[in-house]
Amino acid sequence: MTDRADILARELEAAFRSRALLYWSIYDELRREVGAERAEAILGRAIERRGAAAGAALFAGLAERTPAAVAQAFLAVSPNGGTMYPHEVQRDPDGAVHVKVTRCPLKDAWTEAGLGGEDLQTICRIAGRFDTGCFGQSGVAFAADTWAPGSTGCCQLHLRAAPGGAR
Repeated sequence: MTDRADILARELEAAFRSRALLYWSIYDELRREVGAERAEAILGRAIERRGAAAGAALFAGLAERTPAAVAQAFLAVSPNGGTMYPHEVQRDPDGAVHVKVTRCPLKDAWTEAGLGGEDLQTICRIAGRFDTGCFGQSGVAFAADTWAPGSTGCCQLHLRAAPGGAR
């Protein structure tokens, strides 16, 4: 990379980490005011709504709505050529696609800020609602496993053909 590209990559990483800390600050303030359960629901809905808007734009022109096509479209726009969210992709014989994210700048920021255990699991679950909204616009069935204590990496995204849909 050129010096300028290196600088931009660091700035992009810093922006994502800042977003992570903003999520945490908003959640922490909300839970003090309205309780943890309600705070998670409120912030999760807002993040999911933003994800749905991003997904609508991302998948609008997709010619086929298969797990493979959706995964390819999603991974093609992964920030900084996918280096911010390194991942492993597994394709099943039935057409399902599983993306295991091995590192996440948001989770890194929360960990460096001292979050762990239940707090880290909660904020990962809340942030994961972006993917729920995004893939909700894709036309395929979506499920995610967000980070939990004892797991490695970050989240796992599971894409399957929608019931009655094409593979």
